[in-house]
Amino acid sequence: DGSDFPTRTMIKASADTTAIGRGDLVDISGAADTIVQGALGGPFLGVAMSFGAASTLTTHPVIRLTAGTILEGQDDGDTNLIAAAGEGLNASIVVAAANSTTGLSGMEIDSSTEANTSTLDLNLLRPAPRVGNTVGSSFADWFVRVNDLRWSDLKAGL
Repeated sequence: DGSDFPTRTMIKASADTTAIGRGDLVDISGAADTIVQGALGGPFLGVAMSFGAASTLTTHPVIRLTAGTILEGQDDGDTNLIAAAGEGLNASIVVAAANSTTGLSGMEIDSSTEANTSTLDLNLLRPAPRVGNTVGSSFADWFVRVNDLRWSDLKAGL
């Protein structure tokens, strides 16, 4: 909608043995202002905008997710690719380790889970409109909304 992203600086505790990648979905860990890498099944508080190494105290600007936040994600490229008919359905995420060289997130859309089930992590809005991004091909990019937001209700797909 063109509005500014609500951001907040949060920390990853040194006791956390999982790195947080730039672009990872994150959630609160139970301690004030402390985040962890998001887990399959959510819920999710936001998106980390910086890398934090495992077992290291790090600070992260986090974009707070709202029902209107649209993200771009990549299909995991397994044998069950997301077809055009997947628009409007929901899907889970694949939680993977961040790339320790680039610091980028390893999370992807789990293409084998697309369904109208409300408990899935993401809502598939549409393929990213970019030359070379082919629907139904391995690693296609999709615009998504996070379905399982911290402090919000889940939504069924179409």
